[in-house]
Amino acid sequence: MSTFFLAVGLVMALVLGVAGSVALVTGRIVLPWFRDSVSRPGLWGAGALLLAGGLAATRAMPFGGNMPLILVGLSLMTASQFIEEPRRARTGRTRGPRTVRK
Repeated sequence: MSTFFLAVGLVMALVLGVAGSVALVTGRIVLPWFRDSVSRPGLWGAGALLLAGGLAATRAMPFGGNMPLILVGLSLMTASQFIEEPRRARTGRTRGPRTVRK
């Protein structure tokens, strides 16, 4: 039974690690069920990488040593869904004189 959970944890860590890396590099979420709800893909990617590291380090760390990684990763992933995208500032510039064509 323990080997089963180790294998599932490592597969989850691999998927989250790849998805987090892609989100950090490209700014896109590759997992389709998260695409519409995440407004900050960089924050989500950082959280996914921390969560993947915590899952992968389950056997290497002593009991409870990986929990801070998992909790911070989950917190970042949750925050990326609730923090809205920043508004773009207006510069006040105009495009130039408008010409009306007839």
